[in-house]
Amino acid sequence: MFLSRFALSGVLLLAAAASPTSARTDVPLPRPKPQLDGPANGKTNSNAEKNNAVVPAPVPKQTVPTFDLAAAKKCEAALRSLGAKFSVGEPLVGESLCGWPRPLKLKALDKQVQVTGDPQVRCEVALALAQWSARVVRPTAKLHLDDELSKILISTSYQCRRRNNAATGKISEHGFANGVDVMGFELKDQRRVMIAPRTGSVEPERAFQAAVRGGSCAYFTTVLGPGTDAAHASHLHLDLAIRRGGYRLCQ
Repeated sequence: MFLSRFALSGVLLLAAAASPTSARTDVPLPRPKPQLDGPANGKTNSNAEKNNAVVPAPVPKQTVPTFDLAAAKKCEAALRSLGAKFSVGEPLVGESLCGWPRPLKLKALDKQVQVTGDPQVRCEVALALAQWSARVVRPTAKLHLDDELSKILISTSYQCRRRNNAATGKISEHGFANGVDVMGFELKDQRRVMIAPRTGSVEPERAFQAAVRGGSCAYFTTVLGPGTDAAHASHLHLDLAIRRGGYRLCQ
């Protein structure tokens, strides 16, 4: 009965608040942006309001992920084969098109690399993160920074809101548990390399950031970061948005 609500007219009708424990105090968040229909100062009164912003106005037509239980379990098996640690969370339920029936609570991408921020994502996003980490980020950290990757620092994962927190328009991929914001990386020696504008820098961190950003385009359909716009100056937004003709946006 529950899944049938996601099959009706190919539109997801459910969403939910992310876990109140998802906020991390040790990882900087993306630049503040006004919340939809919230207080004038952009703050909300509870974690539920913050992570499940109300989207009352009509939403333009957009292609959203569709759920298939067999495909989800096959994805989870592939994720386990990489050594990832995760658990299956409760269905995310909320306003408008937001939501996902089988989110994964991701803890680690393999035996070496953990993730911070308690992200809740659909399995396909978790699998893309794990593959990107193993094939791009880990070898790039060794090459440019001469150390092993220990953690990928994630802030926002599931959050019901419109793109860029605009008052109107399409729902963000965050609203479908279909994207994450990567704030930076931690190495085995506890050094942190945070995402930041690095134009003109000759430091190895610049080469590392450029390489992991470029490599992410092979695994995600949207990659936004420093130089895209002011809202993405301090993090990499990675998602699996579905576009006509398989188009990818890598900026």
